[in-house]
Amino acid sequence: MNTWVASCLLVAGALVCLLAATGVLRLQDFFMRMHAATKAGVVGSGLVLLGVAVADGSLATWVKVLLAIVFLLLTTPVAGHLLGRAGYVGGAPLWRGTTEDHLRDVLPRGRFGPATAPTVRRVVLALTEGPCMARAIGDAVALAREQGAELCGVAIIDTPRLANVGPVPLGALTYAQRMRERRLTQARQAAADVIQRFEQAANDAGLVWSVRLEEGRPRRLLHAMASADTVVAVAPQAWFDQGVLAQRVDVVRRLRWRAQRPLRVLGG
Repeated sequence: MNTWVASCLLVAGALVCLLAATGVLRLQDFFMRMHAATKAGVVGSGLVLLGVAVADGSLATWVKVLLAIVFLLLTTPVAGHLLGRAGYVGGAPLWRGTTEDHLRDVLPRGRFGPATAPTVRRVVLALTEGPCMARAIGDAVALAREQGAELCGVAIIDTPRLANVGPVPLGALTYAQRMRERRLTQARQAAADVIQRFEQAANDAGLVWSVRLEEGRPRRLLHAMASADTVVAVAPQAWFDQGVLAQRVDVVRRLRWRAQRPLRVLGG
C-alpha cells in the first residue's frame, strides 16, 4: 500500500510541475506565468516530497519533509506576492484580454521598456481582398505620411490553404488538381487588383512606396518582414485566400503575432 500511495503522490507532483512548466511557456503575461510557477513550487514540490516520505517511511525523513513543506508554504506565496507587486509597479504589461485592473488606484504603475518607441521607418500593409481593404489602404497611407515612413504593400497568397481541397475520392485526382489551379488563378487575379488599387493610392499620396507579391504561409512571411522600425498592418475580416474561399476569419488570432511591435489592424 505504501508503494502505491508513494507512486501516486510522485506522479501527481510531477504532473503538477509539468502543467506549471507548460503554463510558464504558454501563458500570455508575466502575472499568469508567475501564478503557474508558484503552483509548481508549492503543490508540485510538496506532493513529490510527500511521496518520498511515504516511500521511505522513516521518522527522520518525515520530519525533514514536513519542515521543507512548511518552509515552502511560508516563503513561496510571499515571494510570489512580492514579485507580482514589483512587476505591476515596474509596468509589466498585462494581457490584452484583461478587462479589470483592481490595483489601478491602489499602486503606482510604472512604464515598462524603453521611454520612447523606436522610429518607424516602414509601414507594411498586408494586401487582401475584403470589405475593409479600401479603408485599410487609406489608413496605411495616412500612417506612413504621419511617420514620414516608406509604405510597403505585400499581397500574400496562402497557397497551402488554397491547395487543400479536402478528401479526394478515388478517380477524382484530376478534378482536384484543376480545382487547385483554378483557386490559385483566381487568387492571383484578386491580388493583382488589390495591388493596383494600392499603387494608385500610394502614387496619389506622393509617398516612397514599394509593393510585392508572395506565395506561401502568411504568418511566416509577415513575421520575416517585422522589425523594431517596421509597423505591420492588416485589414480585418479577410484572409490571404484573396476572397476565393469567401471566408471571414479573425486574422489577428490566426497570425498569432509574436513580433516586437504589435500587429496593427487598419480599416476596421
